[in-house]
Parts: sequence; structure tokens; C-alpha cells
Amino acid sequence: MHIGILEIAVRIGLTIATSFLFGIVFLGYWRTRTSKMLLVSLGFAVFFVHALFTIPELFNDAYQIAMSENLHLLIHLIALVFILLGILKE
Repeated sequence: MHIGILEIAVRIGLTIATSFLFGIVFLGYWRTRTSKMLLVSLGFAVFFVHALFTIPELFNDAYQIAMSENLHLLIHLIALVFILLGILKE
């Protein structure tokens, strides 16, 4: 499986952006210590861990995670549900 340099740059760039977002939200949780911020930071943590799991397959063809497109969508849905619960929590 050949992956172009543009896709590698985009994936790494999005992973770095996700890590900054997770860091900012987690620092907000650390400051306030509310369950609302905990749920939002948990959602961003799921996005961040998912992005980290997909990075090694860019550099090594032997490392393939058996994730279908539906599993990727399910992981994103779980993360978005945590963020939505955090936003809607009073």
C-alpha cells in the first residue's frame, strides 16, 4: 500500500492539531474540575488516541490495524457523543 507524501503530511498535521485541542480542553478541565469539562475532554481524548493509532501505518506497511470504515465512524460517533453530553450537561 503506497501512501503519498501529501496524505502523510495531512494526517500528521491533523494529529498535531487534535493534540493541541485536547491539551487546551484538558487544561480547562484541570482548572475547573467539572464533569462538563471532563466529558468534553474525554471526547477530544478519544479523537486524539484514534489519531495516534493510525499514524504508524503510514510509515510501516507491516503495521495494519484491521479497522473498517464503519469502525472509524463508530469511534468518531463515540467521541462526538461525549462532547455533546459535555456541552448539554447543566
